[in-house]
Amino acid sequence: FIVSGTHKAAQLVYALGTLILMAPFLAIVQRRWPGRSGWNGLTFGVLLGLLWAFCFLNSATLFGMRVGEALLNGALDLAALALGGWLIGLALGRDHPKPERASRVPWLAIVLIACGFTSAYSIGALLLRDTLGQAAALFASPVTALQYATLFMVGLWAGLMYVIVRPGLPFVSASANAAFFAFGVFGHSWTLFKLYSVIEFSGVLLTVILIGLTGALGVFIGALAYEWATHARFLGRYSFE
Repeated sequence: FIVSGTHKAAQLVYALGTLILMAPFLAIVQRRWPGRSGWNGLTFGVLLGLLWAFCFLNSATLFGMRVGEALLNGALDLAALALGGWLIGLALGRDHPKPERASRVPWLAIVLIACGFTSAYSIGALLLRDTLGQAAALFASPVTALQYATLFMVGLWAGLMYVIVRPGLPFVSASANAAFFAFGVFGHSWTLFKLYSVIEFSGVLLTVILIGLTGALGVFIGALAYEWATHARFLGRYSFE
């Protein structure tokens, strides 16, 4: 894109594509998600925007980005995604006045998803390091405690996203809902964040796709473990949705 002189156009397409791809996932979740459409849309946009903000902080530790630059980029993307989500919610959503089906023991989902995400990403980066060539630099394996901490923060936020969005997931099957969230709601946004590097560097598309799939797989494993625990009543003194 840089060599061909279409860098600015690619950035514009990327920004519009980010909002357009948010719309179908929000529309599906809105069919069952309790609350008012505009508020739910704003919430959805904020969830994705803060996911990107945490990703920027992780990138600051992995790739040497300045913290101030990471915070500024995260704030700008958060504002854009929040506004986009609100408008999409108003346009495509519907109000649901019924009480929310809150998940009990939400910390279990948050912790399991964070552990699944961090483990899958770290293992994937380690296993693929020698097969991706120079592009492996985009799939950096965490080494320091700070790098692991910021990666775990991304996973914790993914877990909180699951707890918040879970009442609106569209399927009866718990495993199908876990997959829809991991590879759809979370996975599309996580991959889009990484996809920006395709505009800046050549020959990295496969690496970005692998990063997206690896992170989503980790979230799926964590969400599935949570759903298994709830259905098996693994914590016997609690009851679960």
